[in-house]
Amino acid sequence: MKNPYSFKEVRRISLLFLTVLLSYSLQGQVRLVEVDPVNDTATIQNFGSSSVPINNYWFCTLFVYNQLSSFTIESGSLNLAAGATVKLSGLNLRDSDADLGLYTTNSFGSAAAMADFMQWGDSGNGRESVANTASIWTSGDFLAGTGPFVYSGNGNENGASFWGTGTLSITNEFFSSTLTIYPNPVQNSLKIESTEGIEIKNMALFNTIGHLIRFQNSAMAQGLDFTNIQSGFYTLRLTDTQGRIAIRKIIKN
Repeated sequence: MKNPYSFKEVRRISLLFLTVLLSYSLQGQVRLVEVDPVNDTATIQNFGSSSVPINNYWFCTLFVYNQLSSFTIESGSLNLAAGATVKLSGLNLRDSDADLGLYTTNSFGSAAAMADFMQWGDSGNGRESVANTASIWTSGDFLAGTGPFVYSGNGNENGASFWGTGTLSITNEFFSSTLTIYPNPVQNSLKIESTEGIEIKNMALFNTIGHLIRFQNSAMAQGLDFTNIQSGFYTLRLTDTQGRIAIRKIIKN
């Protein structure tokens, strides 16, 4: 059967496909890493290995749209170098409940244009359905309180389980390294001990799709009961009395 496309047409289609693929790859490198509704700030990080200019990216919160270049830069640059962050202020976020979507273009109904998303205070805010289609956020999930909210994932990890309350400056390796969490894999009870006298305020356990499975205030000596939890992989988020966050992957046998 004769090929209906000429060599030039095939080459043009191939180049278009590569352009779209590259655009999606760049989009996946850039994430929200801190959102502070009370102070109307947001911080973005480039998890990729090359610079990404984001001055033409957009924020969308409760169907209000603004290009990133319209905000005040508190630190960093919108020409986002590999591994770098930029902090923006003047977002006018609603404290009680809202969403914040980061877009590569002003196609706000497009999952392909959405680079990141999170919401707090309630579910069903703004562009939640777009984020669900983009596999960035699970419909019905939201973060409690008014923040600041901090992303603790590696840039490829999505969902509410990779967000907690704290600040970027205190989500650190020291807090995590002074905790002993055992046994892992766990069968009945997970124990948490600290070598530095750290007091855990609460423990939250999430499944692989970001749903909260169990929440417990304090009681480090009591541990976390896994008796009636199904076998599988989970994310444990520990918050201490100073607001610091530690994230650990847990396996239930």
